[in-house]
Amino acid sequence: MDCTHPQGTITGHGIAVWLAILLVLSCAASACKIKGESDEGGTVSAVVIGPEGGVVEITDPASGICGAKVYIPAGALDSEQGISLSRRALPATLPAWYRTGGGCIDFHPDGLRFSQPVLLYLPYDDINNDGIIDGRAVREEDLFVLYHNSLDGRWEEMPLYGADTDSNLAVVESGHFSTYLVAVDTADAWTLDSGLTDTGAEPSFEPGECYLGNDNICYYSHMTVLRRETGLTAIVDRNLTYVNSGIVAEISEDGSSATFDAASAFAKVLASGDATRWIWEGEFVREHTFLMDYEVRQDDALSSSESEEAGTQDGAGGIFCRVEAVDANMVKITWEIDVFEQIIYQTTPQGSGHCLAIRFRATHQ
Repeated sequence: MDCTHPQGTITGHGIAVWLAILLVLSCAASACKIKGESDEGGTVSAVVIGPEGGVVEITDPASGICGAKVYIPAGALDSEQGISLSRRALPATLPAWYRTGGGCIDFHPDGLRFSQPVLLYLPYDDINNDGIIDGRAVREEDLFVLYHNSLDGRWEEMPLYGADTDSNLAVVESGHFSTYLVAVDTADAWTLDSGLTDTGAEPSFEPGECYLGNDNICYYSHMTVLRRETGLTAIVDRNLTYVNSGIVAEISEDGSSATFDAASAFAKVLASGDATRWIWEGEFVREHTFLMDYEVRQDDALSSSESEEAGTQDGAGGIFCRVEAVDANMVKITWEIDVFEQIIYQTTPQGSGHCLAIRFRATHQ
């Protein structure tokens, strides 16, 4: 298995450049694209590239920087060079308020200069392809690229050539090799709520503290699963919604669950740095859930074990939902039915059609 993505469009500065065209232009030999398998450290073995140019890419999903590559046009090198890529730790502290948006990548040989610019492709973190950098609450259009200037030990920002949003790759044009990193500015973070005031101090949370609200009220957020002309969608928002303006959740292949970026959705979860530090609970919203064969007859929060003990998992009214953090960023809501078979008719703004409505909340452990 490799991490090859469908060819997407690189957009930036008001232009669209097809990756396929760039590759064709680089081909002076029979094979212009070389996919390197990486070792455990995320390093691709050196590939010899000559004056005819070529592409070196990491394709190993276990590398942590799968998709990273360099496009070297014909004439950029005067002689053959062994080109390689590797993941590494940050060589220097990032500027204040900056955060990583992907893996830190070394392009070797360090300091190599080119007769004409090359294109560097840097993967950024967006596992569920919702257009938000995972765990950062920053939209992909606000990302930028830094390179480490080893002469003065500082990070410097580079102009963004464009981005392949289909494959989650930031693209920069550079005349030299160094260490590069996709980064974001915390000032660009945008969550669904404003539940935390940034005081500059390290945030801390009491056991039982609500992710959204105060000591008296722990507010719910909602996930709405409905069918549109383009297919099923799952949206997380403060309210049940028909519009597509919230956090997009990724529906599983079997239609039994959806996963969303909770660290980018809620300010306190983002500040805590780990969605697994929160206890998540959820329930169907009975009056807004309309399915083909099921009816939610109760409005109680039921876990899987509670449903089995109650003997209510069969037939109408027997479905339940479960909410759990699967890693530091992502939260999964499971409903134990196939929504592809249950949400048949398209939902309209007037509320007709099929819909799955779930409300959920979390408290700190």
